[in-house]
Amino acid sequence: MLVGSAPRVVARPAATAGGLLWRVRGSVGTLLLAGTLHRLPAGVDLPPLYRHWCAEADRLLMEVDPDALELSTLLPLTMERALQPPGGSLEADLGPLLWPKVEVRLAPLGLAPELLRQLRPWAVLLLLSGRELERQGFAADGVDQRLARCAAAAGRPVEGLETAAAQLNLLAGLPLDQQRRAIEQALVEPRRPEVRLAELAAAWQRGELGRLEALLPDSGVVVGGDDPLERRLRGRHRGWLPRLERELQRPGVTLVAVGLLHLLGEQGLVALLERAGYRVERLGAPSP
Repeated sequence: MLVGSAPRVVARPAATAGGLLWRVRGSVGTLLLAGTLHRLPAGVDLPPLYRHWCAEADRLLMEVDPDALELSTLLPLTMERALQPPGGSLEADLGPLLWPKVEVRLAPLGLAPELLRQLRPWAVLLLLSGRELERQGFAADGVDQRLARCAAAAGRPVEGLETAAAQLNLLAGLPLDQQRRAIEQALVEPRRPEVRLAELAAAWQRGELGRLEALLPDSGVVVGGDDPLERRLRGRHRGWLPRLERELQRPGVTLVAVGLLHLLGEQGLVALLERAGYRVERLGAPSP
């Protein structure tokens, strides 16, 4: 749901209209960086600040163009990367201790053992993560999809920062030991069981950055340390930066909706743009 580096406070307004939104001013254009949750629990809606700007901005820029996430497009791309090579098996990749645990955890999905054995570990990790989110009441319809629908209803164009294939390659390219460790983490409870993803969603909806900072280290959604996934995420941010700077040379307002943790931390987009010399400020309420 959220990926990135450890949070860093940029600004703390006394009150906000919810969500986490930063404005970046360029010589010509303006960026509005909106932190998103890729899934939301039932009953949690877009905060007023997001609803305001998804209708008022000139365009929406997301991690991936929503058209590329249609099942007819995404499924072939996923299956090309998710299946084992000839002679390979998930059971062999996971080993005799981890394989039975995965088999038991995913049994409610009704996957035949033969099919499960054909998957690569990163694809199984997605299944495990999705099942846990569903167990906690999170729907597949998150902030990104709602912003895309809002922008489309307002007649605003929606574009992507990268392709769906690039995102899949990020996961498929992780070293096998990293994939195994991620699966092991997904099979255990968070270090503090009272911390639940619903609390993250509530803190995000209220715009409580300090509360999010307290929750994230124990939520199981933050990648810690200088591991391969962390380095790949930093590479994504550096790859996005030239596109964002081009948007700042473009007249009008571009709303940029990316996973919350892409914005936070010393290698997050907010800090990168600050270090590039841009004026960045966190927004509170919509302009009247």
